[in-house]
Amino acid sequence: MSENEGTTYTLATRDVSYRTGGSTLLSGATLTFHPGTITGILGPSGSGKSTLLKCLTTIYDPSKGTVTINGEPVDSDVPGFRRLLGYVPQDDVIHRSLKVDQVLQYAARLRLPAETTAEEIENRIATLTSGLGLADRRTHRVRRLSGGQRKRVNIAVELLANPAVLVLDEPASGLDPGTEEDLLGLLRRLADMGKTVLLTTHSMEFLDALDQIVVLDAGKIAFAGPLDAMLAHFGITHPADVFKALRQHEETGGAEL
Repeated sequence: MSENEGTTYTLATRDVSYRTGGSTLLSGATLTFHPGTITGILGPSGSGKSTLLKCLTTIYDPSKGTVTINGEPVDSDVPGFRRLLGYVPQDDVIHRSLKVDQVLQYAARLRLPAETTAEEIENRIATLTSGLGLADRRTHRVRRLSGGQRKRVNIAVELLANPAVLVLDEPASGLDPGTEEDLLGLLRRLADMGKTVLLTTHSMEFLDALDQIVVLDAGKIAFAGPLDAMLAHFGITHPADVFKALRQHEETGGAEL
């Protein structure tokens, strides 16, 4: 799998399903995530959002269908795909006893090429912590941070390696609206650099910052497209009403949306 500098990557699923324990958590998902765009994945709890992300990031092997990167099945070169990928899960993956700076220094030594100089690492960390509003928290221990600040440290760890594809599971969880707006501004800058960005979210406040919205319901794709098309599709005027439309759909026996 090519990793040439400047190459952009289109991530896609083709009829992807995932079953476990006799239950189907995801069914027939066909989606495309283009470089230079941000995709938001919405849906009620249990709709399959995290399952979709885990299939996309090779944590789960789909029971059916294929995940591709630039048309190549990711399972043909999982290590190569993972080198292109940054994945920020819902739960913290950082040691809470360390200081923020220590977390990022250790992560940089693990993830960046061996020839990367200490000055280059420092510049990279300074840029990321500034962009994520963590510059004044670098000497703080992770356990002293708020939930939103810890989430941003997790994001910084993934951004250190400059991934071509960035996948985030509920990155806005615990963030105040101002910080969420700053985060989406950072993701927009990354997308404008040609990266492929996708995230799950329950937040309805900044959906206009997304290029594509995917709505999942009971493990199936209920909609995929831009915000204005989503509003028209569900016959709603406010994005938050999409959940009400999904409930009504279930109450009326699952007629086609």
